[in-house]
Amino acid sequence: MQLQDLKSQLTFVFPVRIDCEERRENLRVVLRQLDGLGCRMLVLEADAVPALGDEAWPDGVEYTFVEDASTVFHRTRYINELLRMAGTEVVGVWDTDVLVGYAQIGEAVQRILEGCTIAYPYNGQFVMLSEQMSVHTRKKPDLEYLCCMRLSSFLGRRLCGGAYLVHRQRYFQCGGENERFTGWGPEDAERMHRVRILGHKVAWTQSGQLYHLYHPRGASSSYQSKDDADRLRRELVKICSMDKETLISYLLK
Repeated sequence: MQLQDLKSQLTFVFPVRIDCEERRENLRVVLRQLDGLGCRMLVLEADAVPALGDEAWPDGVEYTFVEDASTVFHRTRYINELLRMAGTEVVGVWDTDVLVGYAQIGEAVQRILEGCTIAYPYNGQFVMLSEQMSVHTRKKPDLEYLCCMRLSSFLGRRLCGGAYLVHRQRYFQCGGENERFTGWGPEDAERMHRVRILGHKVAWTQSGQLYHLYHPRGASSSYQSKDDADRLRRELVKICSMDKETLISYLLK
């Protein structure tokens, strides 16, 4: 995939709730880094009051504020809204705090164009940068330098969160985001398993890690309660236990 072709094929979307200054700074860095690709970028902030209204956005950014006083950030709902707003058939859904290389994004788009419904722009390795290293990276987001450091991946299994690309039409055929996940939880795993159960293809890039910038873990980065955690985990188990026909019927409810 030629990087110069991405502008007409790819839109990046960011569902956002700013719960700390580090997350605001991370978003600025991520948007500046992606701006080099020339793609359209949609930022949707949902909160009681805007925290980003006075930002000096890069040229490719379109900002929308939605008044939402709920203490729970319903991220899946806003991702679906952003997918409907996107003007391209390939859409990259990005957390506010993650960095991946341009070549990895190009490879993931190519996987989508070859028939995948979801493609992850990294090899499944998720590197959590320290607070100190995140301060350095915000000043100079040099992914080649980070790659040369050979940093250890977070956990020992291939991950499926942080950033992913979808073929918009095929993904909506799979139900889009599952809005039963009303807050932070296992929606990343549910998304991947649901799409596979429905017979669609999922892929990761052959190489390249994802780098996660540090931020404190606020209310948007944890379960709201034990009951909430149990409910969301049950939803994941329910989806994973279904066959294709049962899952299709469930999605139509």
